[in-house]
Amino acid sequence: MRRPRSTLAKFATTFLGGAVAIALVSGVTIAVAAQTPKAQSFRPLSKLSLPELPQGSTLYDMNGARMGRLTGAENREIVALSQISPQMKKTVLAVEDRDFYRHNGVSARSVARALKANTEAGGVAQGGSTITQQLVKLTMVGNERTLSRKLKEASLAVQLERQFCQDTTKKDCKDRIFEQYLNTIYLGRGAYGVQSAARTYFGLDAKDLNWGQAATLVSLIRNPTGYDPTRFPEVARERRRVVLDVAVGQGLLPRDQADLYNEVELPTEVRERSTVASAADLSYFERKVRDELLRSSWLAPTPELRKYLVFNGGLKVSTTYDPRAQELAEAAARTNPLKKANPETQAVVASVEPATGAVRAVVGEVSTPRGTIVEVADAKVGRSPGSSFKTFTFAAAMEAGYSVNDVISANPAPPRLYAGWGVEGPSWPAECNGGAMPLITALAKSNNCAFVRLQQAVGSDKVVDVARRLGINTVQSPRDEVPSLTLGGVSVRPLEMAAAYAAIANDGKYNPPHFITKVVDGKGKVIYEYTPPNTQAISVQSARGTTAALQQVVRAGTYAAGALPEDRPAAGKTGTNEQDSGANTDVWFVGFTPEMSTAVWIGNPGAVTNMRGGKVQGGSTSARVWRAFMAPYLEGRPVVKFAAADPFKGKGTVKDPWGGETGPVVGSSTVPGRATKRSSSTTVGPNPSTAPPTTSPPPATSPPAPPAPEAGTG
Repeated sequence: MRRPRSTLAKFATTFLGGAVAIALVSGVTIAVAAQTPKAQSFRPLSKLSLPELPQGSTLYDMNGARMGRLTGAENREIVALSQISPQMKKTVLAVEDRDFYRHNGVSARSVARALKANTEAGGVAQGGSTITQQLVKLTMVGNERTLSRKLKEASLAVQLERQFCQDTTKKDCKDRIFEQYLNTIYLGRGAYGVQSAARTYFGLDAKDLNWGQAATLVSLIRNPTGYDPTRFPEVARERRRVVLDVAVGQGLLPRDQADLYNEVELPTEVRERSTVASAADLSYFERKVRDELLRSSWLAPTPELRKYLVFNGGLKVSTTYDPRAQELAEAAARTNPLKKANPETQAVVASVEPATGAVRAVVGEVSTPRGTIVEVADAKVGRSPGSSFKTFTFAAAMEAGYSVNDVISANPAPPRLYAGWGVEGPSWPAECNGGAMPLITALAKSNNCAFVRLQQAVGSDKVVDVARRLGINTVQSPRDEVPSLTLGGVSVRPLEMAAAYAAIANDGKYNPPHFITKVVDGKGKVIYEYTPPNTQAISVQSARGTTAALQQVVRAGTYAAGALPEDRPAAGKTGTNEQDSGANTDVWFVGFTPEMSTAVWIGNPGAVTNMRGGKVQGGSTSARVWRAFMAPYLEGRPVVKFAAADPFKGKGTVKDPWGGETGPVVGSSTVPGRATKRSSSTTVGPNPSTAPPTTSPPPATSPPAPPAPEAGTG
């Protein structure tokens, strides 16, 4: 609806417009005079060049679909003139410079036409400066409101066109100027250029803009803030009508179509972020991509140059992001079974592809009531993994030459030892079954006593070495007589746990978790393409033996309900950090199939707090979240089996490092092995041909060791 204006207001508008027109025409006349050899005030420059425009980097998911942007102060995405819709180009020309392809940089006719159109419209419907003059103002002389600046602008516009058109056709050089202009103009909300504006307001590419959308954007050229459709819809609707009227008047579209476009609702909110002022403006995955770029020496040798290229270099970044996996991971995290009784808890889900180390999905952060973001999946300070760390002790035993079938004592620790560890109770660790069991059963049942012995039989330094080879960089070697390492007396991160277990699924070949697969610079040159290193962290046989044992966890162990549909094979380990009081603070399940490795942690990201709600253990909590993600993620995919290991040795007995008797076998889970000269009562240790000697048990007179952290359970 047009706003009524008084006759006096119209007269004032006309008078002021006439005054402006006289000044502009005078400027044009003087500028044209600058083309003559005798003109000295604005001497022609020997060479003019337009500055290179900064533009943000575009991120793409694993399918090649656009997923986000990394931008600096100017959110710009440069596109070719051919990638802008005809409606947008024609509307810009109609409103800003109808004679663009005919004049030589300045146009007195444009000034006169603008005066007439603005008077009839009762406002600014058309501009008097040519597109070339506007481009010069935006890139060379600034927008200072002085006659001197205006004269310089006109002179440079003439020179620019003369130089650009010197060795080419007028059409080609005009296209070049028009393309630069459409990629330079500011259209509000931090969006520079029509492509960024189209994404910001409509969620579209510039090539898909229709007449109504083009009219909305063109109106923003004159007043990017005051005509913002999301802030001032009534004003923006009127400005759109004015622009469409101009298009109708120039025969670009019929009146009935313009009327239809005037009825379309304007955007009410920003469809795509236009600026990145802080980390809060990025998704978790986008931040991890950004951080990987900023750390990468292949991008540039210095941090400063890398930062410039990331936010201003127009990089095209292909990522590992799987949108379907992310959606399923977020849905699974929302099933957190501890949330109701423990509102402060967060379920973290981190999924890594074993064959490549590609991070496909992460739910790894939480926002505090104050608006800050807490990193959890890859935090600087990790959390206790509980018994999920036993997997590394088991793998170290395989590396040292032990067999999955070897029998180990599960008796409680001698009082002379656990008293020195600073723990209480008639038997320690808790929940020891007594007797003996095969290593594969000890892992499936998460037997603490057996694994404390296994850690010392293998040597804690060997356990730490294997864990570090598998990407767990937070562990340090404790004294061998301290049992806390294998029970979770360290700090780990969910993302690195997912990658470590992924290496086990990948026949022992470790690939660091990564978020980027390919980077193309602003000129289309490939500057990086990821190749999996496939570093052999543990032997193939060790990895397959560990996988066989971890399969028992979901078949008959601490997560017996973990079987996936369609008889799909799965392997994994539960983990629970248990306090002296019996309460638990961190619960885990890290598991994998041949296609995907996923770690799930549940706890309070802000503090180590005891969780309520009944049986708070990894097998009854985190494992359920893991299955809620993995089952639908794998649905419909071919069932892939784990590779079979070579036959394992028959039963031997792991020597008790504490000098106790092994006792009767209480577990029967073994993996078929080849014939061996060893009997079931044979005492065994590492294969001397493949492993270094183990550490001897401490004598009875050893000084007390430091207190152990709380034990981990399944």
